[in-house]
Amino acid sequence: MDLSRGARSLLLCVVLSFTPALGQDDPRWQVVPDVNDLDDWNIQPNSTALAKAMNDAAEFVQRFKVPGSAEGWKYRRPQVDAALRQAIGLAVFPPRTPLKPRSVAIHDLGDYTVENIIFESRPGFPVTANLYRSKDSIERERPAILCPIGHILDHGKASAEPQSRCIKLARMGFIVLVYDAIGHGERLIPGNIHHEAQYALLPLGETIAGWMVWDSIRAIDYLVSLPEVDSDRIGITGNSGGGLNALYTAALDPRVAVSTVSGYTFEFGNWMKYAGAHGSCSQLIGLYRHMEWFEIAGLIAPRPLQMLQGEWDSIFPVSGARKAGYRTEALYSLLGYGDLARLDIVPKLGHAYSRPYRERMYGWMSLHLQDKGDGTPLPEGDIETLPENDSRLVCDPSGSVMTNSLSVVDMARIKALEAVSSLPSLDSSRQNHIIRTRLNDLTAPPDEEPHNLMPQEVDSSEMTWATLEKVFFVSEIGQYVPGLLWLPKGSTSPTSTVIILDDRGKSAVAESGLVQALVERGFAVLSVDLRGRGETLGKIGENRDNNYHFVLHSILWGRPLAGRRAFDLKRTVDFLFRRPDLPKENLAVVGLGDGALPALLAAAEDTRIKRLACADFYNSFVSQIIPAALETRQDLVREWNMNATRWGRIQGESYRIDLGSVIPSVLDWADIPELVSLVAPRKVLYCQTRDRDSRHETRFQQVTSKVDRHQDGWLLYEPRESLSAELLIGWLEP
Repeated sequence: MDLSRGARSLLLCVVLSFTPALGQDDPRWQVVPDVNDLDDWNIQPNSTALAKAMNDAAEFVQRFKVPGSAEGWKYRRPQVDAALRQAIGLAVFPPRTPLKPRSVAIHDLGDYTVENIIFESRPGFPVTANLYRSKDSIERERPAILCPIGHILDHGKASAEPQSRCIKLARMGFIVLVYDAIGHGERLIPGNIHHEAQYALLPLGETIAGWMVWDSIRAIDYLVSLPEVDSDRIGITGNSGGGLNALYTAALDPRVAVSTVSGYTFEFGNWMKYAGAHGSCSQLIGLYRHMEWFEIAGLIAPRPLQMLQGEWDSIFPVSGARKAGYRTEALYSLLGYGDLARLDIVPKLGHAYSRPYRERMYGWMSLHLQDKGDGTPLPEGDIETLPENDSRLVCDPSGSVMTNSLSVVDMARIKALEAVSSLPSLDSSRQNHIIRTRLNDLTAPPDEEPHNLMPQEVDSSEMTWATLEKVFFVSEIGQYVPGLLWLPKGSTSPTSTVIILDDRGKSAVAESGLVQALVERGFAVLSVDLRGRGETLGKIGENRDNNYHFVLHSILWGRPLAGRRAFDLKRTVDFLFRRPDLPKENLAVVGLGDGALPALLAAAEDTRIKRLACADFYNSFVSQIIPAALETRQDLVREWNMNATRWGRIQGESYRIDLGSVIPSVLDWADIPELVSLVAPRKVLYCQTRDRDSRHETRFQQVTSKVDRHQDGWLLYEPRESLSAELLIGWLEP
């Protein structure tokens, strides 16, 4: 068949456009069959809600730039310093209580010694540490280096890597102190795992990073108390979580003369989008709203700062490390200290503190603390470390010190109970104003004027007992809220409207049995997936979802998830008010599980919600402060990356905690009974509480009973009764 040139071109275009379509879905040719599997490979997450939050924050932090002059930094520096202290939970330092240092044993290891030390960074909070000294140093006062460790859970300070750097530094003439980080090594006890500790501290406005830094500040207190230490020559170095510790300690404690931060240099905008989910110690409250990484490093100036980062580090991508490091160098140069900040990218190595990193650190410390060399790497030489289980590295051989000490969770719970008991009465107009102001901030819209809801009815179908509509709207630009709306069948108009929220998503509501019972009584029922719930959450295979990642980002972004979900609920009410076929006069909201918290926050703020029912939540936020239910040390090690990071939950002995329901600093201004009281005189049903604690139940009744709203019976409080369709309908109907 003879085809013209035009016909042949057309046929070729058809073939080329059609052929790939045949292969696009063929699993034989797919490299990544499930895009969710890319979560840990420097690719943005598959959850649109999380990706939107990341992009918003990444756009926001672009405003933080290197100032144009030294005078500009002089103005900016105090702002960064104050904001960092607030974010890390050290706006006011804890009291410098007696260290009570105790030398357990000293071991002669040839040309150096190891002394096992225990001191208290807080009253009753022991720190297990090892002090390394050279035996042949002739200096009367020697420089000292503190070596906070990273996430080395099981062996902690006894691991080979910390031993190697401590031995080498001691041989170089330094006095070296290394200690077990909270939840590591000898301090790995229930209640000290970083995830449970972090979320126990957050309601108090504190962070596990702040407690880590305070340990380091007190460790420096111990070092400078030694007669052989030159207090003007103190260095600090660590990798990963130890790098975090070194950075923040140097920024907040001017006694640190020289720093080497390894494996913790990054640009916030790059890191938040592409580096995946990180440990709880990285979650400083609202950090992204106030600064960029290079500005934290700038607080260290003019003291020397070395930044080590591996070219192949996937946890802190080198692309972001370069931006942060170069900006830090630029800021130092602006201030006239150009030679005192150095970014050193270690080629072809990943996230570690292996020999090439350490040798660079040795040269830096020798130059700036001993006035030796030119700062180039120094060979480590032969290092023979002790076995990680060697008794000479143990400070508490019987384990009695740690087992008889309070954990972070224990101490946080004590402080939380004290905070709740100190909350002013709601009779105080000032306290009432404070709570309402905080609530407004928590649930506030992102923009002064609302975005178009863009409501859509995606589908409609008939069930035997209802008409089901699949609906959709946009609560804010980039954030969609999908919902299921059930209407009574036929021409029957609904008598009232009920919104039901469940932390498991609208599918759990659809299968609960509540919906059919309500619709058959004439109610219209709407259930939605608030951001990060149901179909908006996103999963990574079958073993993890995005909940933890979303929570940690929301903390850093200063937009707690509970508040954002409450905002989505208020926009759900806006959606209903645009529906002329739905009654609004007696609008009720039902919150199930952790869906109760956004329901409570929204109802306290939005008087269009006339009735509120909460089931399977808490009597007090103090009940969120619990340790994970674990039995063995192996369980403690495994838990590091189990429920908390996989599902954003901590499973306690009696109930679970959803980390997205933890509100930073909430106990500074309110507990749950105060929030419930703000809903009065509108009707409230509060039942089936998780925390069967008589103390919290008593306080709940005491606080809510003081509410004078000129209407009896506004609250039905049934903490031990499950929410059934019968109970709910009986409460809803006049």
